[in-house]
Amino acid sequence: MTGRVLALDFDGVVCDALAECALITWFGVHRHDCGTPGSEHLEAVPGEFVARFRKVRDYARLLDHFVVAHHPEADAVVTQREFDALFASIDPVEVAAFTEAAGAARAWLREREPEFWLDLHTLYPGLPEALRRHAGSVAIITAKDDASVRAILDRHALGSTVAEVYGECGAKADAVRDLAARRGVDPSSVIFVDDNLANVRRVAETGARALWAQWGYQIPEHRDEAARHEVEPLELSALAGI
Repeated sequence: MTGRVLALDFDGVVCDALAECALITWFGVHRHDCGTPGSEHLEAVPGEFVARFRKVRDYARLLDHFVVAHHPEADAVVTQREFDALFASIDPVEVAAFTEAAGAARAWLREREPEFWLDLHTLYPGLPEALRRHAGSVAIITAKDDASVRAILDRHALGSTVAEVYGECGAKADAVRDLAARRGVDPSSVIFVDDNLANVRRVAETGARALWAQWGYQIPEHRDEAARHEVEPLELSALAGI
């Protein structure tokens, strides 16, 4: 991949962190009793909430969006437009408070219960090999924070494969443009992989080769939209061969 840059999303592309995201989403509203082990907290999260979060995760791009799991109206959502409208209806003050609390809980678990927290992140099959193959030309562009990404990569001895991390990134197209500019290459030299269709379509507008990961989070509506706009899909088995 000489002269090219491989830019990957993290959650839903490099690793599956559904349980971790559900837990810190719960703590975004409910008090985190730091005297109780995280494993006990996880077991105590209501199944109804976990099921709603699992649904919300298919629509969400940012940590902020996870707040929707605390609104029972999410159960009736069946389209991306409905999800976006529900999120937009939530008081921004509530969203900000949620995001701060969820982020703080994540940081606490990462630093104070590292083994438990790291075990909540499972790398997708073939990702370690793909990262090693493209070592030095890999960038992570993700809504997850930089410290968390680095801790997970280091847990798997993959830290040296990733040259840079754009953490807590809400504008991935801008990140791709910046990445290309700082590498001194045209955006067309960047291969971008994300499981979120909206991110893929926006990054495609930069001129990068934007691929839609088929192993992350998506809904049938996204697949129909991707077909209409001729978005290039990427199967997990094909990632290592890029």
